[in-house]
Amino acid sequence: MPNLRLMLQVLLFVCMLAAGNLLWKYGLVQMNGFMTNDKTLWQGIRDLLKSWPIWAGGVFYVVGTLYWFTILSRENISYVYPMVSIGYVITAVSGALIFGETILTTGWIGMGIVLLGFLVLSIR
Repeated sequence: MPNLRLMLQVLLFVCMLAAGNLLWKYGLVQMNGFMTNDKTLWQGIRDLLKSWPIWAGGVFYVVGTLYWFTILSRENISYVYPMVSIGYVITAVSGALIFGETILTTGWIGMGIVLLGFLVLSIR
């Protein structure tokens, strides 16, 4: 039987990381990339420091990491860490929906396998 409580905890954690990555992507799109278009490292850093989505993404990562610490404190890492792979699916699908990115057929197949693995791993 799946451990629904743990599945939800892992999903919350990976959603925090996905939100952080999506905010970072949004911020990078807004600033026309990091060290692109002849920007120097210092210009890129300046743009990062002035970007609210970059900061917000960092907050999601910090809060997510603290939440991950609580999960790791109670569960075996060999059990929960493979479940984190569901974050690849969440982030990729979100990127397609939000930014119009294309997911190839092989990507959908791979994500289906990851989703199946997540479900199998949740069984104790």
